[in-house]
Amino acid sequence: MSLVHALLAVPHARVARCAANAVRRMSCRASAATTTCSSLVQADWLHGHLSDEDLIILDATQRLDREQNTASPDAEAFLACRIPGARYVDVGGRLSEPGLRNARGDLLHNMRPAAGALAAELASLLGVRAEAAHLVLYSSRHVMWATRLWWLLHSSGFPGRVSILDGGMQAWRARG
Repeated sequence: MSLVHALLAVPHARVARCAANAVRRMSCRASAATTTCSSLVQADWLHGHLSDEDLIILDATQRLDREQNTASPDAEAFLACRIPGARYVDVGGRLSEPGLRNARGDLLHNMRPAAGALAAELASLLGVRAEAAHLVLYSSRHVMWATRLWWLLHSSGFPGRVSILDGGMQAWRARG
């Protein structure tokens, strides 16, 4: 069983913690000669780079229904409070494969979309700048949506740089 399949077999909260811990282990290292960039960016860094031409900010906030184990877009949260220039992405809908079932016939939620569907959705979101883009992902509620999008992008071979806003919208608001 691959690591991905193992992660898909555990509850969502545990997957989110595992993904968040993996991202946190990728820290910035700086020396006089070089800087290695992290998969995490801080709110202060993001504020200072909002005007960067290659920066694309994506809000991955979803509303999770724990009873049905489904996700739905939370565009209301995005419209109520967002980082300047951010775009909304429906990770649980447009970036998930609908209608898949396991061997017993149970509906499988939030499954990775087919490569073509993912590529088409990313192209419509990002346009032609994907190769040069630096994506910064965040969510307003649960980090699992930003980390899921991070995983989707990395597992699909996304050519640009992808980071997660450490602390999400809460850290952005605390920054002032």
